[in-house]
Amino acid sequence: MIARVIDSHVHFPLSDLQSVMGKRKVHPWVESERTKWRKAWQFPEPQIIGDIDEIIEKWYEETFKHDLSKVVFVTANGNENMLKIVRTHPDKFVGYAHHDPSKPDAADELEKYLKAGLSGYKILGPKVSVPLNDRKLYPVWEVAQSYNIPVLIHFGIMGGAGGIANHVNISPLIIHDVAKEFPRINFIIPHFGCGYVFETLNLCWACPNVFIDTSGSNQWIRWMPYELSLEKLFRKYYETIGPERIIFGTDSSWFPRGFSKSYFDEQYKAMVYIGMSDDEIDRVLYKNIYELLEERVI
Repeated sequence: MIARVIDSHVHFPLSDLQSVMGKRKVHPWVESERTKWRKAWQFPEPQIIGDIDEIIEKWYEETFKHDLSKVVFVTANGNENMLKIVRTHPDKFVGYAHHDPSKPDAADELEKYLKAGLSGYKILGPKVSVPLNDRKLYPVWEVAQSYNIPVLIHFGIMGGAGGIANHVNISPLIIHDVAKEFPRINFIIPHFGCGYVFETLNLCWACPNVFIDTSGSNQWIRWMPYELSLEKLFRKYYETIGPERIIFGTDSSWFPRGFSKSYFDEQYKAMVYIGMSDDEIDRVLYKNIYELLEERVI
């Protein structure tokens, strides 16, 4: 590896991987799109590994193989699993809580696991039936603000081909008022907004506590109604919010792929080509997420 790196967006692959990676019977077009995606990135077929301890050790080995300072796991199929993961290798692993914020006990659950050692909160917007700006969710935001944690919220299309494209929480602008009312919560919008570039840029412009992450293959670029590229995404966010609010991630998960170095390589190249300095690239790859997590774990 050529720089300090914290991968801020990794999914611990202890879940219904058969569904995620297309092992269940799906529409032929959906299957062809998934096959095309794996072929384009030269990814192998995923393995189904049910032993949490085996996966923990595989990911621990990845941190040394790719010289990763830390890996931030954002989901692990349950908060108890996440606690086990981060407690096994606290020198390398950081974990976020992940549960539905509309659950009656969501705020209490978040506080419980933050006290136990988790360091952030991950939400899948299009999986939450209640609008994220509903005041019923404010107890969750109050806990997040009091513990000074980052809150990572997926917006935009979700699930790859055949996934979700329309939902009350599809646009990141749904949290505009929340971000204004809870200015000490650092919200992170992954995948450059995942198709909602205009909305995410506007949200970032209006709310200085909103960051973006760069994670994933960002294949949604291919079906935008205007020409877009990874370089253009980096340039537009760099021009709008500067390097201080751009955070590197890969969206890595399953094996034998492990850490998606091909995503890293593409992103690093894009940052160099738009003229970012070494110090600015270091901010994106390491320093920004380091500073957000510093009070919690680092």
